[in-house]
Amino acid sequence: MDYQQNQCQHIDLIPFSNKFFCRSCGIHMPEDGSIGIKGQNFNFPGYLNPIQNLKKQWNRAVPIGSLPNEYQKQRLSLIDYMIEWSEKLKLSMNSLFLAVQFLDYFISQKKVDPVQYRLYGATCLMLAAKSIELDERIPFISKLRRYTYLPYSTIDFRRCECQIIKQLNWNLQCTTLIDWAEAVISLGIVYEQDELCQSENVLKEKSTNILQQQNNQQQIKQDIFKEHLDNVFKQPSTVPKQINEKVQEQLIKLCISLLKDGTYLDKDPAELTISVIGCARKASGLKNAIPKCLFELLDNVEPKFQESLTDHFIKQVKQPTSVLGRAFTTDLDFFSLQNYKHRIA
Repeated sequence: MDYQQNQCQHIDLIPFSNKFFCRSCGIHMPEDGSIGIKGQNFNFPGYLNPIQNLKKQWNRAVPIGSLPNEYQKQRLSLIDYMIEWSEKLKLSMNSLFLAVQFLDYFISQKKVDPVQYRLYGATCLMLAAKSIELDERIPFISKLRRYTYLPYSTIDFRRCECQIIKQLNWNLQCTTLIDWAEAVISLGIVYEQDELCQSENVLKEKSTNILQQQNNQQQIKQDIFKEHLDNVFKQPSTVPKQINEKVQEQLIKLCISLLKDGTYLDKDPAELTISVIGCARKASGLKNAIPKCLFELLDNVEPKFQESLTDHFIKQVKQPTSVLGRAFTTDLDFFSLQNYKHRIA
């Protein structure tokens, strides 16, 4: 779907938790007068207190204990499989993150044969879809077997489903990092007052050098060129609007990278979320990683992990650990699972 800019004028404001939000689109309106930018797909009416909702979300997270060594070795490959399956089944990113959270929790609580990790991963994907997706998007067992190519019967999937649900105490309403990220995106994480890393003075200096190199040209051409540059510098708001989509893309990429890494998922969600946002804004070329209005929105939570996340993201860009489609050519080949059919308890 094509990216569409939110066109709301933010006329009708509503106060929540000593902060103001637009009643029509739900965007945060900072006290310093900054105007947030967001896509049309993140609009929502401002009827609920978004700050209280954010604070309550972590209470619905699934606690994850220590994971077996064998699972840690296969976890990256398993997530690649789940990404592949979720794309084929046209599931949302929220379902994927929730499914991985279910799987991490279940494996940390129950002893599972490593050969069956993919069976439980596919089942977790189905349970997450049942919790989030519309009915027509839910991949029931027959469809799940067809898309995953796993050599297990319907009874095997049902048995795994019952085990996971019981372990979760029948509570599938949990929150993940992507839920936090999307909630803050809907409140606005890019502002019309934002600037790119390259300051206006540097740009003007470069423009001056260009003019000096063109001394042999007519004076009227120089005047036209200067007038054009001044008009460009008088339009700072056009840059953030073009870069807002890029910030969102960087944010999603970083969240997926953290999902695969797994070492940050037990951190404080507010600190992790603002760190991820700061990293995404910086990677997109914005001058100020976390402006004051963002601190204000999240009650001055410190971005404790921003530096380490930036280093992590740079390493992922230079040396990607996995890509979509690689799951079927690494680790244990899925056809070899045929030899373990009868090992299912």
